[in-house]
Order: sequence, then structure tokens, then C-alpha cells
Amino acid sequence: MRGIGIDIVEVDRMAQKCQKPEFVKMVFTADEEAYCLAQGKSNESFAARFAAKEAYMKAIGLGWTNDAQFHDIEVYNLPSGQPKLRLHGNGKLFFENEGFSDILLTLSHTSQTAVAVVIVV
Repeated sequence: MRGIGIDIVEVDRMAQKCQKPEFVKMVFTADEEAYCLAQGKSNESFAARFAAKEAYMKAIGLGWTNDAQFHDIEVYNLPSGQPKLRLHGNGKLFFENEGFSDILLTLSHTSQTAVAVVIVV
């Protein structure tokens, strides 16, 4: 294990932010947005995905810089429902250059909060 990160997001706060289309476009990929909107509890889904992105940045030991973009980190689900992280652009390059080999992710949420834990190996 090379790093661990955790983040908790208030669902109501994320719901307010997601009312602004520019926020959604800045933070989430088109696939993430489509997935969340298709869920019965889209605000919880958006909050959990945001928490995953924050937890990942904590796990690799970086803050949000000009080189780190929310779109570089994408949450998707395997057919089993298990959430996974997919990296793009500078996020993928950093992961490869640092010699990381795997990312473990778990998400959970209630109507009030969403939490994500990321372990980087």
C-alpha cells in the first residue's frame, strides 16, 4: 500500500453545486453525469463520485493544482456494481510515472452524506 485517502461530502451541499451546469461539466465526465442522472438518488451519486475524486488526490499525496483536473479522475462501475477509478490525461501520466499499480475504491452514502475510501498500491 502506497497511500490511503478518505473524503466525506454532504449530499445537500453537492446538490446545490450540481444545480450549476458549469460545475457539473467541470467536475464530472459525460459518462459520470449520465450515470448519476439515471439513478433514483442522483444527488447521492454525484456526492459519492466527488468524494472518490477527493479521496484519490489525498491517497496519492497531491492537492488540486493546475496539473490536476477533476476530469482526469473518473468513477465507473463494473458489471457487478463495484466502483472503480479510471484515470485520463495528466492523472494517468502521474499514476504511471510514480509507479503505482492499482487503485482500490469503496463508496457509501446515506441521504445526508457520501463517503469514499481510496487505497493506492
